[in-house]
Amino acid sequence: MLSFRNIRKCFGANEVLKDVSLTVPTGKVVVILGPSGSGKTTLLRCANFLEMPTSGTVILDNIAINSCHFAKQQLYDLRQHVTMVFQNYNLFKNKTALENVMEGLTVVQHKSKAEAGKECSRLLDEVGLSDRADFYPSQLSGGQQQRVGIARALALKPKAILFDEPTAALDPELVSGVLEVMKNVAKTGITMLVVTHEMQFAREVADRVVFMDNGLIVEEGSPSEVFDHPQNERTKQFLARVQRPVA
Repeated sequence: MLSFRNIRKCFGANEVLKDVSLTVPTGKVVVILGPSGSGKTTLLRCANFLEMPTSGTVILDNIAINSCHFAKQQLYDLRQHVTMVFQNYNLFKNKTALENVMEGLTVVQHKSKAEAGKECSRLLDEVGLSDRADFYPSQLSGGQQQRVGIARALALKPKAILFDEPTAALDPELVSGVLEVMKNVAKTGITMLVVTHEMQFAREVADRVVFMDNGLIVEEGSPSEVFDHPQNERTKQFLARVQRPVA
């Protein structure tokens, strides 16, 4: 279980997250929707302390970290079990696809290159890139780079994966390939917290949908509850805009 309790995040006088609490049950997929500037990505980055919460607690199973006082070992343990897929890939440009996926296993977990290479080759095959293992990021499309990023996140065998708008930087024709890989990841039963604007993905894959606005969770429920029967007026306005049929 990944849980946020009373998370606040301020950048100077700007309060981006306002006492946010959210639980992502083990093995479930929770999708966060909302307009730009609503605090979605900031909340995601607080999950593994890429952003330090101003106050509040992040809990992963038996690891509970209060932002005001925690041990370095707690943070290390949390980051061992919570990985992230970034919007802009964040791959090492001077390393091949395989080397990028191996990095966490060799540097963080100190596995041999032979052992890490075998495991990471399998992961590249799972995301459909076995024939691109020796390619550098500059030789890969955006969709292929993002699939490398997903394989890298999976390599550490995390308890939870955070996805920060993983298709936002992609050309439209590349989106479906990345979403298909994400659907396959969801089928493995790994806990997923996903910030996305892909409404159909949220409908099909999410166990819970959360709508954020102005640093608050405004509404949450099952996909059918949020998409088909939203209760909050702000949620209705947002969905009416993003789901408007294209003429």
